[in-house]
Amino acid sequence: MADDQNLIFLFLLIIPVILIFTVILVYNLYMEYNKRNKMVEILIKDSNQLLTDEKKKKINFDADTNFLRTKLNHAGFGYENAMYVFIVISIGFGLLAATFINLVMSSPIIFSVSAVIFSVFPYIILEKIISSRQEEFNFGLKGIIDKVVSMMKSGVGFEQALKKSILTSRSKFTKEVFEIYINEKDIIGEDKVFEKMFKLVESKELRIFYLVISIGRQSGGKFSNTLETLRKTLHDQGTIKNEIMASTKEIRIGTYMIIALTIGIYMMMDSVFEGALNEHFFGSTKGQVQMFFIIVWVAFGIFVNNMISKIKG
Repeated sequence: MADDQNLIFLFLLIIPVILIFTVILVYNLYMEYNKRNKMVEILIKDSNQLLTDEKKKKINFDADTNFLRTKLNHAGFGYENAMYVFIVISIGFGLLAATFINLVMSSPIIFSVSAVIFSVFPYIILEKIISSRQEEFNFGLKGIIDKVVSMMKSGVGFEQALKKSILTSRSKFTKEVFEIYINEKDIIGEDKVFEKMFKLVESKELRIFYLVISIGRQSGGKFSNTLETLRKTLHDQGTIKNEIMASTKEIRIGTYMIIALTIGIYMMMDSVFEGALNEHFFGSTKGQVQMFFIIVWVAFGIFVNNMISKIKG
């Protein structure tokens, strides 16, 4: 009876702490997302001061999309029912994973917690896809800007230089996004074209590139020098990012080494105590629940460590 009370007390202590940390993490991610959007809106507002009132009305970024649909568009899942399919997949994956875990650790608490945790996994994979597409696009965009600047310095006009650079781009995804510019720019206008491009890829570099073009066109001057500055800034940013990523890898390797060391110590202690640890943690309901929350805590620690050391392009 005392053991059951201690177990209930453990649940009452651990679950609120997990929920508090999760809420704080989600809140910080939400605030970061809002801050980035506000910065983009400020930049767009500043650039639009150079545009006529008629063009101002045409610029309306992501007005018809919510957060999840925007993420799916950036991941390349832009079809109409993608959001509902994603929600079904998330819930289904969480329930399926919880069912398998329940076969090993049979407990309603474990089933409920694991269903919630694993239902988040599809979103994590979605973010990885977005990050991969963003990396590919930004790499291709840097190449396009390099070629545009070189051709403009040789006397080639911006439009011609940009189209040639797009057609010779090595990145298939970058070329796919910029083909919208080539095919639809003369039909719907430059502003609407970039609006459609923003819905395909999450890239602040592309937004800055758009602002440089808008300001350069409205000022009526040659903006190859501005593009040159942008090119240098992007290359310097890439160099700094690579250096920071190299240092954060050491932190992550250290984390995984600590986990491996913990597992090794557990195995040695279990051997010393002649299997008593395995018998407790895997042979009893109380031990299974304890082991489950230990694994959850370790996984949560790794996740937080990755979020802290994550470098966005």
